[in-house]
Amino acid sequence: MEKAAKNPFNRDNLVGDVLEGWQNLLNLATELLHVPAGLITRIDGSEIEVFLSSKAEGNPYPEGLKAPYPDSGFYCEWVAKNRQPKLIPDARLDPEWKDNIAVGMNMVSYLGMPIMRPDGEVFGTICFLDSKQNSHNETTIKLIAQFKRMIELSMSLLFANEEVRRRDRLFDDLSRIFPICAYCKKVCNEDKEWIPVENYIVGISGRRASHGICPQCYERELQNEPAP
Repeated sequence: MEKAAKNPFNRDNLVGDVLEGWQNLLNLATELLHVPAGLITRIDGSEIEVFLSSKAEGNPYPEGLKAPYPDSGFYCEWVAKNRQPKLIPDARLDPEWKDNIAVGMNMVSYLGMPIMRPDGEVFGTICFLDSKQNSHNETTIKLIAQFKRMIELSMSLLFANEEVRRRDRLFDDLSRIFPICAYCKKVCNEDKEWIPVENYIVGISGRRASHGICPQCYERELQNEPAP
């Protein structure tokens, strides 16, 4: 399996209020579910990272913990690869998961959902782990799905704001484009007047222009060649 592309959402562009909101949400959900660990993970190229970790007693996952991706051994890797929720009531009783590294950390129950970026790629996961068997009920699963959606919406707003800023920068760049005559090289200014390019440069920059001759034109003059 090919590694994931670099994730454009990191701590630099997820502003403080967003991260604080995600952290509060994670802490609240962990408290409501009565589990020791709640995580938001992030896929970034060849790594999976514990992006945020709940502030709860007995949580063995420190923020910033990283593992190779794929083949991390995290329950979350399955969720990210398959883009589907996953519930493991008791990994010790599941042949597929009984030897998982989380079992050795006494994290035997898992509920995780993928967090999707606005561009359709996987950001990572939101997940909750328990040190005891936990099947979670339908209401709990709906609650986590709602939390996942809130995170995705906040990323969509950030993405939309960045797109507006990008378009503003593009418009600003386009506003600097000016028509120049292909023959005499005069420039059309904002008053629709065609003026020498030297005068235009002075007008927009305040810098004076001086005349000289470039090496190519100098060679042409020496050889009496016509200008292109």
